[in-house]
Amino acid sequence: MTVVAVTLDPPRDGLVLPALPETSPLSASEATELYEAMAADAFLAAAESGGDLLVNYRSDDQLPDEHVPEGADAEAAVRALVDDVLDDEQAEDARVEVQVGSSKSARVGNTITHLLESEGANSAAVLEPDAPLFLRKDVDSAAMKLRRSPVVLGPAREGQLYFAGFREPIDFADAFEAPALENVNARAVDAGRDVDFLASVGRVRTGEDLVSLVSELRARRAAGRLVPAYTTAFVEDRGLRVEAEDGDRFLVRE
Repeated sequence: MTVVAVTLDPPRDGLVLPALPETSPLSASEATELYEAMAADAFLAAAESGGDLLVNYRSDDQLPDEHVPEGADAEAAVRALVDDVLDDEQAEDARVEVQVGSSKSARVGNTITHLLESEGANSAAVLEPDAPLFLRKDVDSAAMKLRRSPVVLGPAREGQLYFAGFREPIDFADAFEAPALENVNARAVDAGRDVDFLASVGRVRTGEDLVSLVSELRARRAAGRLVPAYTTAFVEDRGLRVEAEDGDRFLVRE
């Protein structure tokens, strides 16, 4: 089975999705709530798939001082979110562990390498918590691809990655620096690994990203297709919808 590590920060205003309050109708607290909703859908997608869920969080000593208020407890906040989302059996099976490393590349590399080499996982992947349209069926499809290819990458816009799966480690030094898609792919190719790709899925980090997400969620909902439950509930509860004027699309509240 594939171990799916959802990598996230403790949900705090200004730390998570910092660009959204400046580029959308959402306040800082609502941006945090959206982050929690998208993370919840990522947890469920992994937990309900054929893989194992690892929630891999950044600890308070890895965060900028301005995002560590007095009495902060990153582990407690993350565990509370996991327990709120998963049922008792899923929560018992899920692992919540701190990330180790001074950069994104180091933290991902340490997690993947440890899972593959120290724990003997057949395959291991990292999943970003802000790609809510990557559903359970997509996690299963990625795991199937990993049986055929030693590296499987999920591209997002602007050269980002929302998913990266491995059967063997690569050189992760600076691999997840922008553009992560090209860098990780290059390291895999240099190591002689065959690489396969998933369909592109949008990550939600800016108001423009949220416009695309809201439009697609509403279309999927109207067509009776699968949607991420927590993220869709957030959008509907706040009455978010897309309007257009003079060729520009923007979010409004109903």
